[in-house]
Amino acid sequence: MIKKILKFLLQFLIGAAIGIAIVILIGVDAEKDSSVRFFVFLIGLALTFFGFILHLILHETGHLIGGLLSGYKFVSFRVFNIMIIKDNEKLKIKKYNLPGTGGQCLMESPENENVFALYYLGGSLMNLFISVIFFALFSHNLWIMLILVVPGIFGIINILPLKMEGIATDGYVFNSLRKNKKSRRANWIVLKAYARISAGERMKELPAEWFEFSDDCDFNDPVAGNLATMGLARLIDLHNFDEAKILAEEILGKGEKLIELLKNETRCELLFLKILNEEEIENLYTPELKKYMGTTKTHLSRHRLMYAYEKLVSRDNEKAAEALAAFEKTCPNYPIVSEIENERELIKVIDNISEERRKRT
Repeated sequence: MIKKILKFLLQFLIGAAIGIAIVILIGVDAEKDSSVRFFVFLIGLALTFFGFILHLILHETGHLIGGLLSGYKFVSFRVFNIMIIKDNEKLKIKKYNLPGTGGQCLMESPENENVFALYYLGGSLMNLFISVIFFALFSHNLWIMLILVVPGIFGIINILPLKMEGIATDGYVFNSLRKNKKSRRANWIVLKAYARISAGERMKELPAEWFEFSDDCDFNDPVAGNLATMGLARLIDLHNFDEAKILAEEILGKGEKLIELLKNETRCELLFLKILNEEEIENLYTPELKKYMGTTKTHLSRHRLMYAYEKLVSRDNEKAAEALAAFEKTCPNYPIVSEIENERELIKVIDNISEERRKRT
């Protein structure tokens, strides 16, 4: 029911933006050429789109400010696939994309794991603040409404505890952290781990106790699920492929309600592990997963997966070379330098397995 209401609200907001653009169009002198009037209408829609981008930046800035006020430390700031990341105390521009997310501001959590409210709610609060201020001052100006008020409502919606398009909203994560002590601990570890690998550590170098999952661990929780996928990445970095496969299957088995983004990341790694082990993959390598893989080409692990598929399953050396070339092309703009070394080692593992199978046959 809530999703239906939300969908209606989104449609209403889009309609409102178009409606305001039409009102502006009507306000243009009727004697003007029709092409001029249509041009004004297009400007109205373009400004609305610009407003969405502006509010997206403001939203992530709200997370940044809320985090800094709470003692968090800056790690990265992303809008669409453009990421600014701290690397050896310097800011660098890289490329990275997460399907379903317009942006993301990642920060290192303070030592107190119970401090999280301003960081997670800061984005929507910033959208609310800007929208209310400009509505109060410029409600008579339809152009301002198009740019700074109507698009802001989309950011405000993010404060609601919902799962949208396979992604958990800030409100959903906040609600989980507020209710669950284990979720707060998992959140603290995730942010600490991301800060450390961004600073150059390998996943395999992180403390093993961070990734010990009890039998009652709730993989449906987006924070616990996120930590579990990091634990999976750590096992793969350690080349503990058998343990990694067990964890991947456990995540997908127990996490039926886990957000789709984390499910797909786990499916990709499970597919890789099954390829290494010469297992059946048809039920996993679905059109839906192929589509997801196509939207995450900024991930080095996607190219490594395709290299494994072409090298070990299709045995198509030409396509394997193309996957490897795509991997090398992605490396210079990849934000996590420590993962590049990890992925290169996995490519060597693929080559070794390919050679062993060639000799065997």
